[in-house]
Amino acid sequence: MIYTDSCCCCIELRTGCIMIAIIDVILHGLDRFFVDRDSMLGFASLIISGIYVGCCVTLLIGCLLSFRWLLLPYIYVALLHILILVWECIYVVTVEDFYDFVIFDIIQTILSLYFCLIVYSYYHTLL
Repeated sequence: MIYTDSCCCCIELRTGCIMIAIIDVILHGLDRFFVDRDSMLGFASLIISGIYVGCCVTLLIGCLLSFRWLLLPYIYVALLHILILVWECIYVVTVEDFYDFVIFDIIQTILSLYFCLIVYSYYHTLL
């Protein structure tokens, strides 16, 4: 398995995980203001965003208290989020016209993969 010793080459893993949790809570918390609440897709997006924010909070608590098992919900939900983003990109490129948010989704997928690597590396150091 691939591990890393630091986050962004200079920050320790625990601090990086705390920053990841705070950044994800802010980003997915703000996501709730830009979603169409009247559609079924918007409602599902709100529920998924709420679950993701909850997992980010458990990541934050797990990092602050060094509880290893509290890091796992974030890893599982982030991997599911990555799968959904990849599926969405493939669907939009093949079925619909290419739109600008595909580039944002690709960047978000790469960042999510890196965040999973950081959290999993910290999880492994807590053995």
